Amino acid sequence: MSKRFVRWVSGISFTAGLYAGYRLSLIPGLRTYKLLNLAGLLYTLLGMLVLSEILATEQWKDLCVKRVAPAIYYIQSIFPLGAIVGGLASLVVTSLIMHKASSSAKVFFFWFGFCGWSLFVGMFFQELVVWPSLHFIRKNVEMRWRLLGFFLVLGGLVAQLIAASLDLNP
Repeated sequence: MSKRFVRWVSGISFTAGLYAGYRLSLIPGLRTYKLLNLAGLLYTLLGMLVLSEILATEQWKDLCVKRVAPAIYYIQSIFPLGAIVGGLASLVVTSLIMHKASSSAKVFFFWFGFCGWSLFVGMFFQELVVWPSLHFIRKNVEMRWRLLGFFLVLGGLVAQLIAASLDLNP
């Protein structure tokens, strides 16, 4: 993996997170479980695309393991940091300067929790899919490809279940 690829993915992720955090903070009645549901749907959709039997050639599996998995790792680590900064920037602009109500605190705590969860799950994701240290996993592209899809689909389903349970609470 080249340093240029990492810089581009990191820069785009942070900028997109900054924009998302700022824009989400401007929504007055933001419901964070809806954000969690959206994240779960995106993870599940990406997992289904990765595991698609229509695309499942050796080149596709290799691309998923060598490019898509590290990109997902960097995105899920850096996007929440950008969203936290964007939420804090919105707090300064809307609450302190313009004296308007915002959802900055909700955005901050949601993305802070998402960042912590991503780092926890990211340890296993990194060790099994992105840069495995075990030799038999490192050489087995098929196993890493399946684990990538498994992490994405399972993460998406867990996020949706948590969002659904939060939606049931009054």
